[in-house]
Amino acid sequence: MKKKMIALLMTLGLIVGFQTNPANAASKKAYIQTGVKSKVTVLCRKTLDLKAKTVNVNKKITYTSSKPSVASVNANGIVRAKKYGTTVITMKASGLSAKKVTISVRKPVTSMKLKSKSKVKLKKGKTSKISVQVLPGGKQMVSTKLSYKSSNTKVATVSSKGKIKAKSGGYAKITVSTPKSSGKICKKYVDVFIYDGFNKVCTETSGSQTKFTLNPKWKSVTVKFKAKNGKTYSRKLVGIKNTFGMLDQLGIGSGLGENSIYIEKIAKNEVRFELLDTNESYDAKLDSKRYQLTFYKNLKDSNGKWKVTFDVNK
Repeated sequence: MKKKMIALLMTLGLIVGFQTNPANAASKKAYIQTGVKSKVTVLCRKTLDLKAKTVNVNKKITYTSSKPSVASVNANGIVRAKKYGTTVITMKASGLSAKKVTISVRKPVTSMKLKSKSKVKLKKGKTSKISVQVLPGGKQMVSTKLSYKSSNTKVATVSSKGKIKAKSGGYAKITVSTPKSSGKICKKYVDVFIYDGFNKVCTETSGSQTKFTLNPKWKSVTVKFKAKNGKTYSRKLVGIKNTFGMLDQLGIGSGLGENSIYIEKIAKNEVRFELLDTNESYDAKLDSKRYQLTFYKNLKDSNGKWKVTFDVNK
């Protein structure tokens, strides 16, 4: 009896094993797979690789375009966008379901115009809206999402819709740009000045360059440079608005006294600050409309301390 039971169990085990053997399971479904979404936007005169392949079977894929005048497709699945419009690319392989991708061809961005002011003066808590026009415009142009960025969010913030809000005194530059996907990266800039509480020089650093923005309403500013010899060299700029005008025209020469700074115009929109009786000098780009000085050299010492400081007299 025991032997019959063992034999029965072994037989059942063989049956179950046969039924669950992967080699006897149903074969996996074969299909066409692409490396793009079912709906894609392509810019005029650009190409797109569909990256199509068959899965779980080795089959040749054929490609057709419903509107070859809008976008054609070659035997390798490379789509070439020709003109504005929409076409459907159909992929077929023997015995498999067809795969379709809708291609919308759009014109790329060519330029961008700033319709609102490029220079904005605000009081704390107030707002202003940036308005731009992206060209060529119209329904044939690719859909473009603009980005907005403030250089100093402590002074002014900007929303994703281009709304500027004044936070505190100082200067901030707002950058508006189109994305790379639009076909061309275009940028426009808006200068934001908030004179309420603008009590110190605004500083922006980019690489080795440092930009200083001054308040034209200040009575004077004393510029101080710490030289390699350990001494401090200074020059008082009286009347910021007038001083920048003079620098723009002729330079303002040398101040009197020991450890002074000689300031001269060396080129259009460029001035040089020379520390007298040393071999040290610092060249800067001058922007007399924005009251800005952009120094080309690194202005920090080996300890990370500023070589230049500004004493403000409001």
